[in-house]
Amino acid sequence: MQRNGRGFIVGIAGGSASGKSALTRSLLGVLAEAKPAIRTQVLHTDSYFNPRSPDMPTLVLSTTGKAVPDFNRPDSIDAEHLLSDLVSISGAEDAPDVLIVEGLMVLHLPGIRERLDLRLFVELGDDVRALRRLIRNLEHRGDPLADQGAASIATYYLESAKVGHARYVEPSRVHADLIVRGDADYARIAPMVAAVIRDARS
Repeated sequence: MQRNGRGFIVGIAGGSASGKSALTRSLLGVLAEAKPAIRTQVLHTDSYFNPRSPDMPTLVLSTTGKAVPDFNRPDSIDAEHLLSDLVSISGAEDAPDVLIVEGLMVLHLPGIRERLDLRLFVELGDDVRALRRLIRNLEHRGDPLADQGAASIATYYLESAKVGHARYVEPSRVHADLIVRGDADYARIAPMVAAVIRDARS
């Protein structure tokens, strides 16, 4: 694996509600408990969405006729800002030992993908991801889709998340070094991934 900058960069991609965030949390816990501890930092690509930007792509839901931000396209992310932060953090004098970049398009975006030392893809069947999204969105207070009910959540999944997954996310799995199941026992999987990271850093 090619090292980039001072910090070791791990990318975690996968479909919406596949388990990316859960894997990231488990991995952070294992790395923190290493002897000596491995310093980590996470960049969530969701933080680089700007739904109020005039450049943000939108989707008109067939059920309501309302335009909503389309978060399932590469141009929904400020990739230039994300790349700038990645380069700055990983190359700093006090760079974390491991920088994790997590999000839908991490393996799709060439500028990000090429700087990753380890590429992970979390896969999970469409039906399970759809159910996870429905539950998550209904439980998330303040979510505009949740306020419109389950039908709008389901429509957004079919017209945005499912389409974006097929066009951009799923094809990017060919760039992965490791593919992890989203319904796996992360208590078992995370230590294995952490061991790969430790070996690659040494």
